[in-house]
Amino acid sequence: MKHTKLTAAVCLTILGAVLFSIFGNAQQSSPVNSSQNTTFNAMEKEAINALIRDYILTNPEIIPEAVEVLRSRQNANALSSAEDLLYNDGYSFVAGNKNASVTIVEFYDYNCGYCKQVPDVFARLLEEDDDVKIIYKELPILAESSQYASVAAMSSIKQGKFIEFHNAMMKNKRPLTEDLVLQIARDAGLDEEKLIAGMDDPEIETNIMKTKYLVQNIGVSGTPGFVIGTQIIPGFISYDKLKEIVDTERKT
Repeated sequence: MKHTKLTAAVCLTILGAVLFSIFGNAQQSSPVNSSQNTTFNAMEKEAINALIRDYILTNPEIIPEAVEVLRSRQNANALSSAEDLLYNDGYSFVAGNKNASVTIVEFYDYNCGYCKQVPDVFARLLEEDDDVKIIYKELPILAESSQYASVAAMSSIKQGKFIEFHNAMMKNKRPLTEDLVLQIARDAGLDEEKLIAGMDDPEIETNIMKTKYLVQNIGVSGTPGFVIGTQIIPGFISYDKLKEIVDTERKT
């Protein structure tokens, strides 16, 4: 894991926030302290700050851990506020067991090279684990042709051919054009005229914009990106790593 270099002031702020979150909440819930209005004078505050600073300097290894704790809590809060758009948007394609105990949300772009490795990982996971649900979310951000491809993919849902089209698009290695997208659709068994007619539905564009709004709120900045439980995971995940994350999530 890559750790960001932090100034002493930032370190103190982070540790203070984590300590307050842990101990402050505990004090608020304590029946002993609930009737007391505990405050610190300037000398006591200075002593506490000195203790915190001394502890950080003596144990600098706690900084990455504190940052991770804070990031996890921020992620959980962001994901909680975006729950409906994440899991119940009514337009994203869903594969696997719809009643599964573990849900994987993937954000992808058809021009993304790393995204093209994901279908094989998902296919193996779904074959070996019948307690997983995958939600596919179009995030066309890399090129103008990405938008056209995503609109076509969402239109393909109406013909019940999304997975066939999606996987064929991900296998494609050529630069995307509108003609190529339609050719791939035909080869995947879609009716081209129906596909194009469906692409004119303004709801598709609206739904893609909703997904772009969603990723801004939860902090997904690229493709592929995954949400599993309270984890926001950037970049490609190997099968072994994904299985490990899924198994851990199932136990929580």
